[in-house]
Amino acid sequence: PFDPETEMFHDEELSRFLLNKRVVTLRPEFFQVNGRPYWSVFVEYETVLTASDDRTESNNLDEPQRLLLQRLKEWRKEKAAAEGVPVYILATNSQLVELVKQTPQTLEALRQIHGFGRKKSEKYGTDIIGIIQAFYEKKPPNVENPAKPDISGATVTK
Repeated sequence: PFDPETEMFHDEELSRFLLNKRVVTLRPEFFQVNGRPYWSVFVEYETVLTASDDRTESNNLDEPQRLLLQRLKEWRKEKAAAEGVPVYILATNSQLVELVKQTPQTLEALRQIHGFGRKKSEKYGTDIIGIIQAFYEKKPPNVENPAKPDISGATVTK
């Protein structure tokens, strides 16, 4: 049903269902019952990745790599939701596993991974490389310039 507070239809369930599917056709239908708007979605799809396929790929990763894979999946899910596209448009699970294994540090290195051409690398590369670099960042906190409270009591770091 339509949510009058957010003024939108919630699509989380549909997005979750489509996580491992390639959409062939998608046809939303809007209707009303007792004056309240609803939507229904007809989806023709093909399964892209089964749960067992995903486990097999991630079983070859060590614990830190699995954690990085999870971080990349979270980013992908948020980004796909913000753009209103299925997650596999950004990257498939096997592409994310390859990112974890290769840990590209530049856009050029990212382009060497299958599925990351110029366009996709330019659009998502900065985010992906940033996540990978932040994950492996091992610098200790800045001890020379510790956080100092401002007048309001909030913490400010320069």
